[in-house]
Amino acid sequence: QVLRHLSSRLSVAQRARGSRFVMPAMQAESVPLTGVEADYVAPAARDTYFENEPNLIAPFDFDYDKIIDFTTTLRFAQIMFLPPCWCSVFCCSPCFLKKNVEWDTRSQHLALTIDGIRYVKEKRKMCWGLHCCDQGRESKTVPYDKITDCDVQEPAGTACCCCIPNVLSKVHVDTASSGVGEGGKLRHELEFYGLMDAHAFKHSVWAMKRRVAPSGAQVPMGGLAPPNQQDMQTTLLTEIRDELRLLNQKMEKK
Repeated sequence: QVLRHLSSRLSVAQRARGSRFVMPAMQAESVPLTGVEADYVAPAARDTYFENEPNLIAPFDFDYDKIIDFTTTLRFAQIMFLPPCWCSVFCCSPCFLKKNVEWDTRSQHLALTIDGIRYVKEKRKMCWGLHCCDQGRESKTVPYDKITDCDVQEPAGTACCCCIPNVLSKVHVDTASSGVGEGGKLRHELEFYGLMDAHAFKHSVWAMKRRVAPSGAQVPMGGLAPPNQQDMQTTLLTEIRDELRLLNQKMEKK
């Protein structure tokens, strides 16, 4: 019975070992990340926020200046055309409006890691810029296997009173938990505006979901193999070795 048990354990180990060598072949057969007609390359990013991230695949840049200009213009227009917003004058809100937009905009960072889409809003100043008004750091990671949709909405139309054209593309990422939220408003897992190359980000996300690293990625695809497979095989073989030793000791006593 012991020998039968060991033989079954060995067959499991051999199958696991066989699967270990099949995986690189499967990865080698993966099609390259392509756009419409040519290979899609992850753009070189200037943002160095994630430079010490150990599992970084590729960072992506926001067009901070365009976001700040558009958002500042839009909020000033809202204050002018919406009478309820006039009360903010008593709090000196318009005086700090552009600073608030800049603090909030430049705090956001985006990257693809081995674990998923990583979106961070760093600690930043708010309101009047006082220490007591600081906003804490926010971070969110969306695993690739949870993503059900990732798409880009191109800018079109106007944002306020037909005088401020929309110039920022919008990217939304959905998971199974996305859907209609309170008040009937559509809720996305992640949503951000003003990405410099939104379509490159979209293609890279879908490529990572298919486990195909975009060109220019900083981590080889070998790093995306299922975790702990080697540890599982080592543990299994160690148990078999211990059982064989125990069997030998029993046979020696006989």
